[in-house]
Amino acid sequence: MVLFDCGPVEKKIYSLRSESPLVIPQIDPDKFGDSSKVFKNIAECGINHIAIGGSIVDPDKMKVFIESATKDFDFSVITYITNSSIGLIKGIKGKTAVYWMSVANSENPYYFRDNLIMLAPIIEKNNFETIPTAYVFDDRGYVGTANWLTRSIPIPRDKKDISLAVALAMEKLGVRFYIAAGGSGCSLAPPPEHISLLREKTDLFIIPTSGIKTKQSAEELFKAGADAIHVGQLIEEKKGFEVLRDMIKSSKKFSGRDIL
Repeated sequence: MVLFDCGPVEKKIYSLRSESPLVIPQIDPDKFGDSSKVFKNIAECGINHIAIGGSIVDPDKMKVFIESATKDFDFSVITYITNSSIGLIKGIKGKTAVYWMSVANSENPYYFRDNLIMLAPIIEKNNFETIPTAYVFDDRGYVGTANWLTRSIPIPRDKKDISLAVALAMEKLGVRFYIAAGGSGCSLAPPPEHISLLREKTDLFIIPTSGIKTKQSAEELFKAGADAIHVGQLIEEKKGFEVLRDMIKSSKKFSGRDIL
């Protein structure tokens, strides 16, 4: 993979991936009243890189969570440009990044193009490193907030060749990360056969997300070649951190991948 303008957060992600696939907790600030408790639980799992964000976010609360994560717990943080409120938030240089993403199968030009244009002049001034990312919905039989807002046409589960075509198109545009999404709250995990084909045919950093709630699901995705997984809804549940620890332990059984 040829890298351009690779910042410290992206380099850290690649360094962690050289050891094993990553398990990345995704924190929606609106789902947690106290950031310190959830961050303490995450830190005790041995994790030092997290995602923060949601489809509809309060920038003031986002700011509180990002500051706590980076300053009190020394996490590196990645977030989303899901709406232009991210332009109101100041990050921490060297510690905060954003998935600089186009929702590739969105019919809403705001998520395909417009948000990028509006934020481009200010995002790095606000200390957010940008990581070129394709965000792609596949069919999980579910419509969540993100699916509805973006008006995405999900890739059918039996059409892995479409996933590959989208991934190749994005890679040729210079995208480095590929997020296979289903929408927060969905019950189906990402289709491993799509991930396996993308791993075979592209050099993208592949992150399946949404509906990953068991160690078995995580292992299937790691076996298919996922570089990382996002885990969000799981850690909002009562025994979620027990499963998260099992996922992390299981991830260590899979080999690393050198990218830099």
